[in-house]
Amino acid sequence: MKTVYVITMWSGGRPAKKWKSEQPPEPLSQGTGVSFVNAGTRLRVSVIGSISVEEYESGKEELEMGVYASPQSERTLADTKPGNIEPLI
Repeated sequence: MKTVYVITMWSGGRPAKKWKSEQPPEPLSQGTGVSFVNAGTRLRVSVIGSISVEEYESGKEELEMGVYASPQSERTLADTKPGNIEPLI
């Protein structure tokens, strides 16, 4: 299990943009925001303004989705598709 940080930029009392980071965000020198490495793009992002940072432990979802499951327990698409859904590939 690993720690994941979700950084949310707020606008008008609503979440405007969210990012995910695997390292804890660092406060900016002005004290008005944070800087972090985006988990999706691996680019450094600096956010200034109304933000919030939430810390989560990942792993529970991975266990539930079967990432750590043995190959014998994996189900195929044919086992799970309803009659009206066809695979594209």
